Amino acid sequence: MLTCPALLAACDGDATGNGGSNTDGDPCGNAAGNGNQIIAGPAGPMAEDHDRPFRSLTIHPANPDIVWIGTERNGMVRTSDSGRTWERLRQGLRHSGGGYGEVWDIAVAPGNPSLLIAATADSPGPLTGGHPSAIGGVYRSTDGGNTWQRGNCGLSNGSVESATFTSGSPGTAVVGVSAGTATFSALAGRFFPGGLFRSTDGGRSWTPATTVIDIERSSFWQIETAQATGTLFTFALDFADPSRSIGFLSSEDGGARWFPLPDALDGRFVADFAVSSDGQTIYADLNDTFRMLRSRDGGTLWTEIGAFANGTVAVSPLNADLVLFEDFGTLRRSTDGLVTWVTVLTSPRRFEDIVFAPDDARIVWAVTEGYDVYRSDDAGASFHLLVNLRASVLR
Repeated sequence: MLTCPALLAACDGDATGNGGSNTDGDPCGNAAGNGNQIIAGPAGPMAEDHDRPFRSLTIHPANPDIVWIGTERNGMVRTSDSGRTWERLRQGLRHSGGGYGEVWDIAVAPGNPSLLIAATADSPGPLTGGHPSAIGGVYRSTDGGNTWQRGNCGLSNGSVESATFTSGSPGTAVVGVSAGTATFSALAGRFFPGGLFRSTDGGRSWTPATTVIDIERSSFWQIETAQATGTLFTFALDFADPSRSIGFLSSEDGGARWFPLPDALDGRFVADFAVSSDGQTIYADLNDTFRMLRSRDGGTLWTEIGAFANGTVAVSPLNADLVLFEDFGTLRRSTDGLVTWVTVLTSPRRFEDIVFAPDDARIVWAVTEGYDVYRSDDAGASFHLLVNLRASVLR
């Protein structure tokens, strides 16, 4: 596997070209390509797209009025005034066929909010060459998202779907690369491995994490941090055959080494999960079962609850019993750890991400498929609609 430290000069190449094109001096796929050519992006969902923001809603660590949201084919947007106005952020993002890559996740460095990493994807496939997959991968920004540069040295393929900065060393980050077969004609059916990768240089280069089991067939849609302890959690899903999923993994050393939880829920399909600040309470949504699993001991024992849940879930950083979860556009709230719950919001569209503000747990942001953006100022007891980004910003 190509790693970057000995090749930084080549990896920082500034060759240009169309889409994912690269030159012999750009073995990592880090050339700007057509990223400096700003395009409008599609006026609506493309082909099988649904205008999904995935898990890309990210709140500034010290200012809950500043929020970044990624889109399915239109790059990223940012508000600095609690949703009254929005900016489109596309400088440096490669594009192909009239659209940008899918922005699955955005992470902001806790001690340096100017440093961001975006996990983006197209089809699984190479990060070099003229393939559609070469518009995906990791993008990093050092100016709060105004401009972006590619940072892909060491990654196994361009389907990067999760990202986080660790709470330890500044500039240390972890991304999850999802396994799969290429869907574009040139390499259709060819398998590209997934994995967990760690960077200690702010997302410029990556090395594979150490795991006790083979994770190359896994997809990593989500990485969460227990804020009080710094422990990282992810779910290794075999999307092709969920019965073979490895399940929950955790890391206590900033993502360098990962181990299964005592009961990792292997063989299950966990579509979304949330972790309390101390890492002891975990809520896991079982895909399409309308049931939630809850652990109170860091993943040793689980309780199955019929909570009418089928989608994203979030837990307050101050109260492990305060949890928000969705079911096909219905957003519910529990204050007693899923013993009881009430409906707080209904939407014609599915919720894709719900996030408590890191520095003020009274503030919660939520975004739906189709880019309706909501905010709560009472810890999720009520929400108000701020904007539909598709109608107002992505025109």
